[in-house]
Amino acid sequence: MRWVHVSELSDVAGVLQGGELILTTGIVLPEDREGLARYVRELAEVGAAGLVVEFGRRYFDTLPRALVHAAEQRGLPLIVLRRELRFVAVTEAVHALVVNEQLEELRSSEAIHQIFNELAVEGAEPVEVVRQVSRMAQTPVVLENLSHQVLAYDAGGQSAQVLLAGWESRSRGVRPAGRTGHDPRTGWLVTQVGARGHDWGRLVLVGTPVSAQEHAVPQDVPHRHTMLLERAAATLALNRLLVRDRESLERQTHRTLLSGILTHALTVSDVALRANALGVPLEGRGWWAWCCGAGTGPLRRHWRRRPGCGTSPRPRPPPCARSG
Repeated sequence: MRWVHVSELSDVAGVLQGGELILTTGIVLPEDREGLARYVRELAEVGAAGLVVEFGRRYFDTLPRALVHAAEQRGLPLIVLRRELRFVAVTEAVHALVVNEQLEELRSSEAIHQIFNELAVEGAEPVEVVRQVSRMAQTPVVLENLSHQVLAYDAGGQSAQVLLAGWESRSRGVRPAGRTGHDPRTGWLVTQVGARGHDWGRLVLVGTPVSAQEHAVPQDVPHRHTMLLERAAATLALNRLLVRDRESLERQTHRTLLSGILTHALTVSDVALRANALGVPLEGRGWWAWCCGAGTGPLRRHWRRRPGCGTSPRPRPPPCARSG
């Protein structure tokens, strides 16, 4: 239920958005069977949360059988108030609950955003991210790759053996629609992990299957869990990109240094300074430079001693043969 709406209109469905609980005395409801069925049908189609009818104005002891039957057929909750009730008191109480719930959801969203921002900035390992999701959701969480192999998990206080038993085969059978989806059969909430159009894994919040609960009906997944799982997946994807980019940047720096040496664009002091900054001290060490070129004839290697690098002349190695 999203809101409470008081109305005595027979065509109130036209002003609803869905999720409203309708309060009415029924004074303007249709008298004929078809009109009552249409009234209920329109409420159900727009997604009304329910219909509350107060006795004392139009109806006194019972509701029209056609109204009750139509509500049963459409699955629309129908409530009767046998005593007069101030509708304004109902709306105030319900709206206070709704607003408080929305405020709590906003606070929860802010907390989740802050926690995972910190994890992203700190470059947290996947195990730490998964542990945080499990703690906040109070349920087991598993991070797997696209081959359904477990990369990290937190059993959330449950048995790890039970959680991971036959995981690969169980996971292959869970393919909810959409990037984030819920599988009622297993109770799993699953979201894809990846960025830039390249997914590399799935993050799974392991819930309780509906079939395991007696007389249970499918329940909507709490919005907080969906938000939590998606925020964690974004953190995992971002951290992996940062690690990959950091490694790429280091390799680019190495390549720039080697290129500067080969083209003599850097002085000896520049080379020593940059190498030290990369964690590769050159002073007092000997270094070989091996350059191999492809061609149809014999290949010639030239070993050069760079002044100041602490190297000594070496014998020329035999020419390398062309492979392939």
